[in-house]
Amino acid sequence: MITALITGINGFAGQHLAYLLSRNGRRVTGMGIEQTCLLEGVAYDFVDITDSDMVAQSFSRHEPQEIYHLAGVSFPAEANRTPRSALAINITGTISVFDAMKRYCAQAKLLLVGSSMEYDISAEGLVSEDALPNPSNFYGISKYATELIGLQYCRQYGLDIRFTRSFNHTGPGQSPLFVCSDWARQIAQAEKGLAQQEIRVGDCNIEIDFLDVRDVVNAYRLIMDNGGRGRVYNVCSGVTRRLTDILAALVGMSTASLTVVEEPTKLREVKTYRRLAGDNSRLRAETSWEPKIPFETTLGDLLEYWRGELRRN
Repeated sequence: MITALITGINGFAGQHLAYLLSRNGRRVTGMGIEQTCLLEGVAYDFVDITDSDMVAQSFSRHEPQEIYHLAGVSFPAEANRTPRSALAINITGTISVFDAMKRYCAQAKLLLVGSSMEYDISAEGLVSEDALPNPSNFYGISKYATELIGLQYCRQYGLDIRFTRSFNHTGPGQSPLFVCSDWARQIAQAEKGLAQQEIRVGDCNIEIDFLDVRDVVNAYRLIMDNGGRGRVYNVCSGVTRRLTDILAALVGMSTASLTVVEEPTKLREVKTYRRLAGDNSRLRAETSWEPKIPFETTLGDLLEYWRGELRRN
């Protein structure tokens, strides 16, 4: 049985990926900064990825054939507020993972998850992997740096590392730090009478390329199976969605009579693209990936997740 190791397994995408891999016959192992794993049946290690010895010990124990590196600072505003910490975690932590792979499982395959934030903030339209990255915030810088370092580990040490530039994704289990989950939680709270019958929003005059997280992790699995060493893949839908349309769809799913209120404190701390979609033709051609989940289903599942969380708590 193939052993797959997921760094950051307790995170949003990590949990969905673990479930998918276990269904596809993998022995799933993981590491994270929490004391225990949130998932059952996972061989788990508490690991600070900036501690190269801890990472090496975990790799030595599990000897994975597949490594999915998801751990790190994933919220751009957090990286901008604490750049020293974010750069240490995202860059130094990733080097710890590369070194452990080189030492204990050099024949394995590793997927390094990057971000659309690696692209130029002024870009619009459809962007392919051939576009020259030009990140404009610390989060994007950290992700592009790890990509460059990973490519050097491929060249210098012959490691099999594949790369993504993943665009926005959402779905059940996402932190309310992110816009769709924030709105869905506010709606669920209003329905339950825990908040006023309103939804507070920031700047909605943006179009964003969104995918369901379950389609995203399926792309990760297929890149591992069918992708190429040293190749970079946009994981994206290829279309943009207006935040105003997403908001209207969520409000339309609600049983509450909601008022939309603009909230200055919710204005984005990090500038983002006004209208940028990713070109996913390489991903489709080389891995046979196709998105399967309609975005309306994604939003409905996200709202149901928050309703369920409020019922339990």
